[in-house]
Amino acid sequence: MTASAPLAFSGAQWILLIVFIIPVLIMWGYAIINLFSRHDLDVGPRLLWLLVILVLPLLGSIIYFMLRPAPQEQHRRAQARAKQHKH
Repeated sequence: MTASAPLAFSGAQWILLIVFIIPVLIMWGYAIINLFSRHDLDVGPRLLWLLVILVLPLLGSIIYFMLRPAPQEQHRRAQARAKQHKH
């Protein structure tokens, strides 16, 4: 018996990696970066979203992107939140 090299993937494995795993990892990473760049969320909701995204990488990222407000709405909420903290 010969041990196979750790990175010796078959053709089907390369296709799976390229078509499914890499895009999911990119979307997962973008969801986390986007979450932490939002200024309209407090720490509690941000941590809850992070937990959802980390526990369910594919489904959590899709749900996050579907439920997050539009960038204009995020900006409006962030401005309102900043005004609220000034008073």
